[in-house]
Amino acid sequence: MSDTLMIYSGRDVDQASGSSPRVEALNAAHMRLLLTSAQVSTSNQWADQPQALMLQTWLLRKLRVLVALEQDATKADRLLSLVILRSLNRRKSCWQLELEERQEPTGTSRISVVRQLLHEALSDGVARSQSWLIRCDSNDQDQLDLARELGFQPLRRFGVWRVDPPSVSGPPASELPSQCRWSALDNSTARQLFALEQACCSTHHRQILDRQWQDLVDQRSKGCGLLERIDSDQNQVLAGLVARPSGFARPRLELLRGVAWDDRLMDALPPALERLARLQPAPELLVDEDDERLQVIVQRCGFQSQQTQLVLGRSLWRKLGSRELSGIRPLESMLGRLQPQQPPLPTPTLGRER
Repeated sequence: MSDTLMIYSGRDVDQASGSSPRVEALNAAHMRLLLTSAQVSTSNQWADQPQALMLQTWLLRKLRVLVALEQDATKADRLLSLVILRSLNRRKSCWQLELEERQEPTGTSRISVVRQLLHEALSDGVARSQSWLIRCDSNDQDQLDLARELGFQPLRRFGVWRVDPPSVSGPPASELPSQCRWSALDNSTARQLFALEQACCSTHHRQILDRQWQDLVDQRSKGCGLLERIDSDQNQVLAGLVARPSGFARPRLELLRGVAWDDRLMDALPPALERLARLQPAPELLVDEDDERLQVIVQRCGFQSQQTQLVLGRSLWRKLGSRELSGIRPLESMLGRLQPQQPPLPTPTLGRER
């Protein structure tokens, strides 16, 4: 794949149709279209809430949003799709693209609109970054093909789980085992939760995220925290919940656990998930698709599987570095004969224990 991103203008998307969508940054004039399109979209959860006006103000101040628009027969604008550009760290070195499709276009294909929107997002003058993440429905082959066309590579696969509020009504949630403790995410627990998050990501994923523990605190939401074992001299982190931005949908948390399976999770995790399910609105859970044991616990707690998502990453750091630093000799060439003659020992890898 070429290192150069081709930028498509609105005229290039569908010349034959005569009705090409245009991409604009979200502004106050688009708010009515945003609310109207939300009424016909099942992905949106916030437009019918009384705080909609306050959320509109927050949206314009806090997020970078691009919208794809087309004109109908009366020359009125229709909002087709939007993409939220969200920084995932304080350095603003990694941004996440959160795509939401609201209405089917009439003058061109759906994937042409998405292609134009994502191209404009990746070349946006405000969200300038060399590293990006995007989440795609694993069954949406068109979007997955487009993501790969844009240079994204698969990093992880998650199941999205949702609990029905009526299923958690009744008696209070059960108590945690006496040797376990649940702690909310704050400055004192962020380092432990950050270490757990890092252990669950591949090296390439960590490089793209480029995160520090303070970033977890900045992006925390209700329900974030960690589950600890406290029946020994040194506390041991068993599991954790971290916020994962998800556009305008309900809050979404990723359920993390250590590399090695701990049988105490069978008793300690359900009470924590029951409390989570009682939040309003109840967050969705992201669970590693390869972690069958964790999925069993989540299902027993009343959560139901909704879909499978792929997290894909794109980074140009290496490509840019090789061009910018082309005049610098690599360390290996400068060491020359000083390198050891014997081959290096293989680096051990830790796989998830089944």
